Amino acid sequence: MTGLIADRIVVRILTAPLVEPIPMSFARLTSRRMCLVEVHADGKIGVGESWINYPEWAPAERTATILDGVAPLVLGTDVTDPAAVLERMTATLAGVGRQWGARGPIWQAMSAIDLALWDLRGRIAGMPVGALLGDARAAAPVYASGIGPTRVEELSELAASRGITAVKAKVGFGDEVDRATIAAIRRSAPALRIFADANCAWSHPEAERQARILVDEGVEWLEEPFESQDRAALARLHEATGIALAAGENTYGIDDLTALAAVPGVAHIQPDPAKSGGITTAAVLAGVLDGACRVSPHWYAGAIGLRASLAIATAFEHAGWIELDVRDNALRDGLVTEGFALDDEGSMLASRVAGLVADLDAERVAYHQIAETSRSAA
Repeated sequence: MTGLIADRIVVRILTAPLVEPIPMSFARLTSRRMCLVEVHADGKIGVGESWINYPEWAPAERTATILDGVAPLVLGTDVTDPAAVLERMTATLAGVGRQWGARGPIWQAMSAIDLALWDLRGRIAGMPVGALLGDARAAAPVYASGIGPTRVEELSELAASRGITAVKAKVGFGDEVDRATIAAIRRSAPALRIFADANCAWSHPEAERQARILVDEGVEWLEEPFESQDRAALARLHEATGIALAAGENTYGIDDLTALAAVPGVAHIQPDPAKSGGITTAAVLAGVLDGACRVSPHWYAGAIGLRASLAIATAFEHAGWIELDVRDNALRDGLVTEGFALDDEGSMLASRVAGLVADLDAERVAYHQIAETSRSAA
């Protein structure tokens, strides 16, 4: 592919209010939100997504970070190679994120650009991003997330009816609620495998106590029992309880992700494509792992990031699971015309759309859009 010079970056904020807020151990999700980012280059457009579920003011912060912080490093430059662009952005902004005490917003902004550039690359090549990366698997096994602490039986039954074989229970709401969630899954869909996600809710001693209970309940792995950066504590938790661990959605950059994947007991490393460094970082990570720890991308937002997760999970033989939130999501289900098809075994079929979202529904984007801001090359 010949050089492409970026001349405009557009940030669109989309929203879809929730009738029933979704509880987490740390907050409530009151609306579905998407930060959609377009990179325009020589008459062509690539589309990415930055994670903005939290906080409520994330759309304003992310728009400023992308247009005032990231865009000047991208506009007027060759964006043919996403890895080279990510390296250039990281060299300038990683230190800013550390000094700010907010690595997340910086990495999440850079991740959106990376996704957009992979989308652009795939569109130009006329190939899905998964095929560009490796095209190793025709489908990736799905676990249903968003299960608990509300609507547990309904959502478990829905997952089972779609052929999905595993669910991830939200825990961290106290013993009584957590035990009720697991029991309701067992009661409504006894064949389902169960994973659990505490969203960093517990102290280290509490995590050990809770992990022992989950092991007794047959839960196969535990995600983010506490701050996932504490690698030594994760190793001690696994050694003490034997539970397999999953972590990585709040880890930024290849060095920290690789170190986390090497922790004894971490069976699934979970880079989030719109948070952790885009497709570029996840692909490098998958390439350096030996299969003992699986790359199972985290995703709990819109259509673009889910396509990116799918591309990662189907490109590498030793990738693991893909996460599918089974609650309704207007910024996922209706935003791409080809959708997200599952096969008879509950696995998500690899996308055959050029790029990531060449099938993005412009009318649906316009319907949900509440803001648009852009910056052009000087």
